[in-house]
Amino acid sequence: MDVYERIWRRFIREGRLEFGGYMDPNWRNGHDRSASFIVPVDAANLRERLEPLREALRPFPFVSLHPDHFLHITLVMAGFAAEGPGKSGEIPHDRITELGERARRALSGFAAFEVRLEGLNAFPGAAFVEVHDEGQLERLRSVLCRNCGLQKPPGPPHLTLAYFQAPDGTPAPPALISTIERYRGWPVGRLMVDRVELSLLDLKRRYPPPEPLIEIPLRRANGASSG
Repeated sequence: MDVYERIWRRFIREGRLEFGGYMDPNWRNGHDRSASFIVPVDAANLRERLEPLREALRPFPFVSLHPDHFLHITLVMAGFAAEGPGKSGEIPHDRITELGERARRALSGFAAFEVRLEGLNAFPGAAFVEVHDEGQLERLRSVLCRNCGLQKPPGPPHLTLAYFQAPDGTPAPPALISTIERYRGWPVGRLMVDRVELSLLDLKRRYPPPEPLIEIPLRRANGASSG
């Protein structure tokens, strides 16, 4: 059984929702910005196959769908941006720049690759599209964590399509489970991962575009970078 199937079976077994995403005040804990390494996603090439998933989820009042400009694959969160070192999880601005440069060096030999986006799935706090790539994104994530001193997050990389914004522990409606199950094998398309961005997210705004601080192109097959 692969990791995505385990996630799905656990969602069915536990049958609960929670308030997911960066808009959860308990997660933000008073912070205004977060910094993360992400893979940007051009939704224009995927929109035709994403729309049926969005339409299926739209009727549920606790579903908050991501707009196109917000779609991305998070590799690892660097921390909450802060003016100086402070509470756990905070990262000063000069440290963010340093992480970007360390990541650029670490990924200098990493080749661009293609992933397949297929299958709707869910965590208690979000609906997402699975990413199938024979572990390439996991390797990319591991390189970043190892060279930047970051903690590898739990769970596989994925393309979040919507947050569930319900009180923690709310029972997942059977209609939601059956809707997601109907699209478990839905093919969305392919995505070329040819760059990584270290981006800031304005946590005060609803679905702001990620603000890229550093763009790191990956190497093409012929040895040249893609940037």
